[in-house]
Amino acid sequence: MKNKPFFLRNIRMLVSLIFFLSSVTTVHPYENQRRVEEEKRTSLAYTEEITLNKEERLLFDFGGWIDLRYDEYHNIDNDNTVRDAIDYSESIDFRVWIKAILKPAQDALYENEHSLYIRMKDMLIQERPDDSAGGSDHDGPHIDYAYITLDFRPVWLEIGRSYYSIGQGIAYSDVHDGAELLVSVYDWQLKGFASHTLPNEDNIDTSVPGYQDQSDRYFYGVEGRYRGCIDHEIYTYLLLQRDFSNEEPEDPAQNYTYDSEYIGLGAEGMVGPSLRYWAEIIYESGKSRIYASNERKDINAWGGVMGTSYDWDVYSHPAVSCIYGFGSGDSDRGDVTDTFNGNTYGRDENFLPFGYINTGYVLSPRLSNLHYYTVGVTCAPLESVNPLKKIQFGIDYYRYYKDAQAGGISDTDATSSSRDIGHELDATLSWDVTSDLSFVMQYGHFFPGAAYPAATDDDEHYFSFNVTLTI
Repeated sequence: MKNKPFFLRNIRMLVSLIFFLSSVTTVHPYENQRRVEEEKRTSLAYTEEITLNKEERLLFDFGGWIDLRYDEYHNIDNDNTVRDAIDYSESIDFRVWIKAILKPAQDALYENEHSLYIRMKDMLIQERPDDSAGGSDHDGPHIDYAYITLDFRPVWLEIGRSYYSIGQGIAYSDVHDGAELLVSVYDWQLKGFASHTLPNEDNIDTSVPGYQDQSDRYFYGVEGRYRGCIDHEIYTYLLLQRDFSNEEPEDPAQNYTYDSEYIGLGAEGMVGPSLRYWAEIIYESGKSRIYASNERKDINAWGGVMGTSYDWDVYSHPAVSCIYGFGSGDSDRGDVTDTFNGNTYGRDENFLPFGYINTGYVLSPRLSNLHYYTVGVTCAPLESVNPLKKIQFGIDYYRYYKDAQAGGISDTDATSSSRDIGHELDATLSWDVTSDLSFVMQYGHFFPGAAYPAATDDDEHYFSFNVTLTI
């Protein structure tokens, strides 16, 4: 057993004492649940960025957010002959937030503003398999976010439960407990953080005995950015992930520890007023375990993304995007996250990130043993019709390939030795009816390729509809 870092042990104790961080986290069994949560996080981001311009030194603001959602699945195992584990789900997600800002005195020589942000979450999910009563899951009430921001500009310190990320958020991005220090001087920005997985968070390695509620991972990151070129910036980072997760019951014959390091280099910016670009390359090193022999092997993997988007200043304001992403694979790995059915010999060449990148509504594969290409377009087709001008329509096409032909991907049904995973078509219709009310419909259709054997190569569908009300 490793000795846990003294600093983060005490940061966790401090956060728990200040914000009563006693929560239960429920993880949906499908990869696209992370996508849904990312969409909700983006929708709520404005509540963290609110500025209050009243004369008082101590200011408060608060609000509520309710999301009603319906998700329908068909052939989640790509097999028409087998009943789906989940046919559809319904959920009610309620979040309430409060923000406090302490401004400097009117005669102060500085402009520092310290703030406190707390957001509570309470979510009820009802899942139903085919022809079955199904079951419900109550996630909450618990603290979703809770952090203090101390402004000593040009230095900022944030402590608590917050969204931590590095680079494009591929190698690492999640809501965790920790602390982050940001220094911004002229054209340079330096960020460093240390964070820890949430209490009762599931282990990414589902082969660990008692993996549910047993993730115990620490993340340490340092990122430097240069913004000296107008409309362009470059950055580099180093991320360390250390695994202290336990087994319950303990497995004396097998160690499941996965320790990894990531070095990233990236750039992003604008070319003219309409063309945006971004690119990032990531090298992963570290150590993983071979099941049964318990050997500790080196990790040698790569990942990355590059993309462009162009906005036309014409009627309906169409925007076109093209993205390519990849994560290296290991030909002898059947499972990209687990020790069991993982690397069986030699170095581990499977890229395993702890962040997020959107790879579609249906397949939603992890960026492990994967190459994918996507082309998408969004527009406002009725922007001249006043009641309907904020209706947005988007369509995205995805093409997926394996990096290592014989290796597995995050969808363990793709067991055939072929690079052709398949392709997917997604459509989105959204309408901001008012500043407080919005509707979103999403539909996806995945067409399996030759990587799926005949028994599991049926098309998969996904549909969702959600209504969001801001109070």
